[in-house]
Amino acid sequence: MSLAKIADIVVIGGGVLGTSAAFHLSNAGRWNIVLIDRGPIASGTTPFAAGQTGYLSSNRFALEFGTYCIEFFEQFEERTGYAINFRQSGSLRIALTEQYQRDLQARYKAAQGLGHDVEFISPGRARELVPLLEPTDDCRILHIPRDGYVEPKSVAVAYAVAARDRGVAIHTRVAATNLYIVDGRVRAVCTSEGTIETEWVVLAAGAWTRQFGQQLGLNLRTVPVRHQAFVTAPMSNVLTLQPIVRVTEPQVYVRQETRGLLVGGYGYRPLSFDMNDFPADFQIPALQADPVYYEQLTEAATKFFPALRDAVVVKELRGLPTISPDGRLLVSESKEIAGLIVVSACGVGGISRSPGVGRVVAEIVGGQQTWLSPSVLSIDRFGDVYADESHLQSRCVEVYAHHYHDVY
Repeated sequence: MSLAKIADIVVIGGGVLGTSAAFHLSNAGRWNIVLIDRGPIASGTTPFAAGQTGYLSSNRFALEFGTYCIEFFEQFEERTGYAINFRQSGSLRIALTEQYQRDLQARYKAAQGLGHDVEFISPGRARELVPLLEPTDDCRILHIPRDGYVEPKSVAVAYAVAARDRGVAIHTRVAATNLYIVDGRVRAVCTSEGTIETEWVVLAAGAWTRQFGQQLGLNLRTVPVRHQAFVTAPMSNVLTLQPIVRVTEPQVYVRQETRGLLVGGYGYRPLSFDMNDFPADFQIPALQADPVYYEQLTEAATKFFPALRDAVVVKELRGLPTISPDGRLLVSESKEIAGLIVVSACGVGGISRSPGVGRVVAEIVGGQQTWLSPSVLSIDRFGDVYADESHLQSRCVEVYAHHYHDVY
């Protein structure tokens, strides 16, 4: 199928956020939509994610947003027509110190207010649910049964084929090179295969979003930061549906993966990147590993999973999720370029947040009152703050480094 010359909406990016936007737009009755990506669907950071959902927060906005997302995953096949094998294993959130134990209590109260079934459990009960876990006796553990995880690429692929079924034209190996703007409004997308006239563009280019915005004269406050995880070979006493474990203070998460353990964490030698420093044909799989990051992560996780000392690592995961200075998503129409909707700053949670992102995009294009206050996710909310590149990068690294600590 040849690339269309005219479209109502062009989505740039075939990762989980771009495909979710395409699905939600088409599901809302929008027509003549084109999605382009310079590679295959889900060829950026998406396939290297842990695919975990985590909806429960004491923050009102995050709780409302997260609740919509978890409900979407629970009904994914019903809503899209495609199954994604959402494993609703639940999660255990562990806090070791009084400061973060208060946070657990606030999450518990938030869940009670929604009538959700969560409970504090003993370390002994936690060991029954996750046999390899060795929690400290004085920690507090909140069991959240609605959490779960998916194979991340399958989510983007399901969104894409569901969008295709609803009339979206999907073109891979087509790179967006620029936008044609007249009188402050989008008029066309310039691509490696020709120009597409359009009045709406959804920019969901992952790690390249800030770089693309720069050539448009936009200083988008979003920075890619390296995140790493690893997967072990199958281990004894790993249960297929054991809960995800998140330990707040060391910022470590551990879940089952093919009867082994998938281990990741935050704050271990965080490093941001300027995508202008990479060659034009750079792909996420070529991102170099930081062995010290892996060493520090393994040491921290082993304190709670001693069996990791003898584990065999069979796979390393790393990607470039995007981070904003306040840890929140960027999803809004640009005030400087009408018709341009920017989608970025997944915050190492693109899979989990993708349903809500797609919904917001569809509401913006539809001219509806968005279900969330527009200011919460506005790309312009920072004003002149963090306009300096070095200041922005250092702040986003700090936010990433305290992902579980909620200091922002």
